[in-house]
Amino acid sequence: MSSNPLRIAVASDLHFVSENNVNNGDYYSWLSFQADNSFNNLFWKNLLEKIEADNITADILVCPGDITTHGEPIALEFAWEKLLELAKALDCKLLATATGNHDVKSRPSDLKNVIRDLNQNDNLLENLKLLDPPYPFVDLNDTTLAHSNRVHYFGADYLLYETDKYRVLIINSCSSHSADQKEYERGSVSESTMNWIKCDLQRINNKRKLGILICHHHPILHSEHNLGSYDFMRGGTELLDMLNSNGRWIVIHGHKHHAKLNYYSSGSKKAVVFAAGTLSAHKHTLGTDFTNQFYVLNVNTEKERGTPVGNVDVYSWQGSKWASSRRTCDGIYTGVGFGEPGCLETIAENISKNVKGPVSVPWNDIVEKVPKLKECVPQDINHIKEHLLEFNIDMNLTPETEIDSLERSKN
Repeated sequence: MSSNPLRIAVASDLHFVSENNVNNGDYYSWLSFQADNSFNNLFWKNLLEKIEADNITADILVCPGDITTHGEPIALEFAWEKLLELAKALDCKLLATATGNHDVKSRPSDLKNVIRDLNQNDNLLENLKLLDPPYPFVDLNDTTLAHSNRVHYFGADYLLYETDKYRVLIINSCSSHSADQKEYERGSVSESTMNWIKCDLQRINNKRKLGILICHHHPILHSEHNLGSYDFMRGGTELLDMLNSNGRWIVIHGHKHHAKLNYYSSGSKKAVVFAAGTLSAHKHTLGTDFTNQFYVLNVNTEKERGTPVGNVDVYSWQGSKWASSRRTCDGIYTGVGFGEPGCLETIAENISKNVKGPVSVPWNDIVEKVPKLKECVPQDINHIKEHLLEFNIDMNLTPETEIDSLERSKN
């Protein structure tokens, strides 16, 4: 890892909701607020306190959509204000937000009087266009391009931002949404948008620069826990194939509320695909297989070829407080990463050389001796665990499911 990594904070699917305007607001989100803009819990306050206490900082704050619920306009404006507050608390330079299906007014209006209610504003995107500072991208140090960025995003359905070390691409996968029930859940990226993005990337022509794609819907299948397969991004695989031909990419999306870290391959070329779990959708709507999480991705910007390399710091809401999480049951946990770890069987063999006899060896010691473990996604760790059994080595977990140590069984 470089001495000065790019730090990307990720807060997805916040679902801010006004108790007065959406029934059972508590059911939707921990970020349910009252008429005076106060919360009835310490969720948000504790997050800011955790950031300050642990001196958590980032270069970019990414929110891949659903900052509110059912396109509720008061909550949308309040959520945007709070996202800026979070970005400032993290000392971010940039705030980058993709549009989620709950951020547009795509659900049919409940018209009580078909004549009088014609005065209602049912423009799907209007409330987003009215946000100040201009949505979806804020440079906290330079607002000169804010309006033109907004116009480009809503006109071309994407925005491309360049720095010396990386590029940020935001796609509006909700751009074709309508009140049709078949449309307001799933996402899409149009052929014209892909063509325009391709032209922009080829014009810039710097394939070694790290690319960060931010979108709401998942571009590849994500159907774990019976979450369904219908709501993927239409055109997503074509989009990732095109991006893989034009650089090195990390994809950050939300929508599924379930955290997952994976890859998309075009031949041997791999893009990192990070599905962010929900920051604050309430357990009532999630069940037991989900955890509210906040992330910081630490990305090596000195590596200019091959798969992007980095690791993830994970913070979970644990009932009454935010805490750094290494719990494997959370799906994504502090210590996992991404990159090019190589052959997992070889990693297991290298680990076996550091576990002598039936004596427990702390996992942290193993990671320091076998640093490629820092580039392993959670599924890689699971595979390594199975390969270690061939060497009679067990992976010991704490009662909280954190990886504690390795121990060789007696033959």
